[in-house]
Amino acid sequence: MYKHFRNLIFAGIALVAVALLPVHAASQVQRNDTLSRQPVLTQQGSEVHPRMMTSPLPVSIRQQGRQLCVQSRYNQLLPVYTENGTFYTAVRLSKGTNWISGLPKGSYLINNRKFTIY
Repeated sequence: MYKHFRNLIFAGIALVAVALLPVHAASQVQRNDTLSRQPVLTQQGSEVHPRMMTSPLPVSIRQQGRQLCVQSRYNQLLPVYTENGTFYTAVRLSKGTNWISGLPKGSYLINNRKFTIY
């Protein structure tokens, strides 16, 4: 019970830490971005770019069929976005190998890389 509670608190702190990290000098991630299903856009010159969060710590992602294998050295949250830049979900990663499955068919942006689930 205590371990579950401790993990829950750690996940909450990690989510707040991810939401407060600067993504780019031209744009700051706002805390409510992760709660919205609408794309968040920033304009740089004449181009409009979606603002998406990446994992705060390094991860290695590879696709095997309909599943994604994510290697992480740390416990953290990994944001997943739809192809148009809309926030879809945040996946809780444990230290080591993590498998992400159950994503509906479509294209996703994870850590600024595009993955297509068939």
